[in-house]
Amino acid sequence: MSADRRDDAARDRVNFGAPRSGTALGGLQWRQLGLFVAAGLWALLWTRSLGGPAGPIIGALGAAALTTAGLVHPAGRLPVDWAAVGLAFTTRRIRGRTRYRHPHAEHTGCLPSHLAGLRILEIATDRGTVGLIRDRTYLVVVLAVTAEPMMMAGSDEMAARRAAWGSMLAGLARPDTGVARVQWIARSGPVGARGRSRHVEIAGGNDRSEHAVQSYLEVVDRIADAAQTYTLLIALAIDCRRRPGAVAAQQALDAAAELNRQLMSAELGGAEALDAVELATVLRAAADPTSDDVFADTPHGGAAIAPDPADPGPMASEESWGSLRSDASWHASFWISQWPGGDVDADVLAPLILAGPPGRSIALVMQPRDPTRAVRDAEQSRVRYAADDDLRERAGFVGTVRRRRQQAAVSAQERELADGHAAYRFAGYVTVSAPTPDALEEACRELTAAAALARCEVRRLWGEQGAGLAATLPLCRGLG
Repeated sequence: MSADRRDDAARDRVNFGAPRSGTALGGLQWRQLGLFVAAGLWALLWTRSLGGPAGPIIGALGAAALTTAGLVHPAGRLPVDWAAVGLAFTTRRIRGRTRYRHPHAEHTGCLPSHLAGLRILEIATDRGTVGLIRDRTYLVVVLAVTAEPMMMAGSDEMAARRAAWGSMLAGLARPDTGVARVQWIARSGPVGARGRSRHVEIAGGNDRSEHAVQSYLEVVDRIADAAQTYTLLIALAIDCRRRPGAVAAQQALDAAAELNRQLMSAELGGAEALDAVELATVLRAAADPTSDDVFADTPHGGAAIAPDPADPGPMASEESWGSLRSDASWHASFWISQWPGGDVDADVLAPLILAGPPGRSIALVMQPRDPTRAVRDAEQSRVRYAADDDLRERAGFVGTVRRRRQQAAVSAQERELADGHAAYRFAGYVTVSAPTPDALEEACRELTAAAALARCEVRRLWGEQGAGLAATLPLCRGLG
């Protein structure tokens, strides 16, 4: 390989950084240490309080159970975490919050529990109306992005675009912007009959009976099941707890305008803020992807149906332990628990985002971190890794390549923060949708395979499907 090719390859690599493990000592979490301490106290209490052999036996059995609970990780979680999830799901089920039926009344504002409290607002501006989502303590503006294709771009161009996107994130992290969270969503959906009519524009001199026109229509119908539409959204959330509603709305509009300006100046595409009807369409289509075709504006399919912004929810939904049914669609949501480690290709997530059947939504939500705290956490992480390594070396454990890469990522993060770069904490979620339960399970298997190709690990959000689906909506949720 020539020197130029090696330089291109080096520029076309990215690093997702070190995971925030939250470990306390020796790679153990605080909950694990708490269980170990509880095991020792249990054994000591029963041994001293009950005479004879019964006390030590009960103490040993209880200590063994608590120690096992601190060591095993069924499906990637501690038993105490599963207990909390199961208790919360059972409570919602008893209270009837896992089932929803529309009250069949106009302007009720009634929504499923995972969307409770959500409202769509509309603000008049010089360039028309803009819709805002009021969700809990956030005011969210959503932009539809028309992105320039990157898959065929050269390494220099891709590196320049990534640097431009990084500069935009650094600008959004400034305290004066008021942006509390940033989210992007990439969603694929089926192309229905109305959507296909966009691609059938009969010329004035032709009619449908001609052979060429019939052949084209047959091709369009033949690929209809596999055809997909792709939508890219960016959501910016303003925290209303820190400023009045009018100020928060103006900051949301200013942030959206600035983001659009930077996207166009960097030749990354353009972005347009959605109005109230378009926001309702996005939420309704997320609940039932098949309804997206009803809202499509087509030249030959008649006028599109405009959903009511005051009623953006589904007609019915039901959350189960591993899935959620909303109208005519079934959904399963996953959390991206592990990102690619080390230096990877810039398009490493392409199998996760672009491959697979229609009905997949990938969302990444980011929250700017306080620079001082980010630097302090990075320094503490470096010290913690050094202390853990010393403890492991004394105990006779051998260091692993994975741990050395994590240490290198922590050091690199500390250097970037020292150079003045912005720090974000982030989380990723994926929701797959299908018309039947069997098709949903097939889509889940395809997602797991695509995640493996993207060097990621996804975990199904058992008992938290409502929250998982909401995390893939433009609401900037998913960071606690």
